[in-house]
Amino acid sequence: MKRRDALGRVALLMGGTLSAPTMLAFLEGCKPSSESSAMTFPFSEDRKALVSEVAEIIIPKTDTPGAKDAKVGEFIEMMLKDCYAAKDQDSFNKGLAELEKKDFLKAKPEEQTKILKEMEAGAKDELAKAGEEKKKYTEAGKEYTDAGVPFFRLMKELTLLGYFTSEPGATQALEYVAVPGRYDGCIDLKPGQKNWAM
Repeated sequence: MKRRDALGRVALLMGGTLSAPTMLAFLEGCKPSSESSAMTFPFSEDRKALVSEVAEIIIPKTDTPGAKDAKVGEFIEMMLKDCYAAKDQDSFNKGLAELEKKDFLKAKPEEQTKILKEMEAGAKDELAKAGEEKKKYTEAGKEYTDAGVPFFRLMKELTLLGYFTSEPGATQALEYVAVPGRYDGCIDLKPGQKNWAM
């Protein structure tokens, strides 16, 4: 499967919305960056556990594999290291530091969910504010430079991307046919049937 095909399919799974840095990471490919970031690679064991735990909360294990089973944490680390700009890495790093300050891994599941919902609301506010600022700069004829994708938005995008493009996500969480037959454009889904992997 080609990278552009995977991007299109994941965009459909996510309702058609991916942030510009995620789309650029796919379209430009992985390349070394000349920018420097405060984020260090490889992640420490604590950071790996933190990223994997957040991903597992976003896509938990049920009757299908969860994000940990699909090794989404490793995917996120690789994508950040190889495909994202320093500003996005720094934004992600700040989000992880905030979770570490709150002892996220030691918190009860209800508290973890509450923390992540607060971060999600903060990310929405941050994106709305950035959109307004960009509009003001554009109207004034100035160039706008954003501060990177908010942590939770990037975490959620990479979790979904990593999960649904992994073997467990594509073959067990979605309906999958390794060698498809003819194309049927209009097929009724049966009650309880999974969505099709693309």
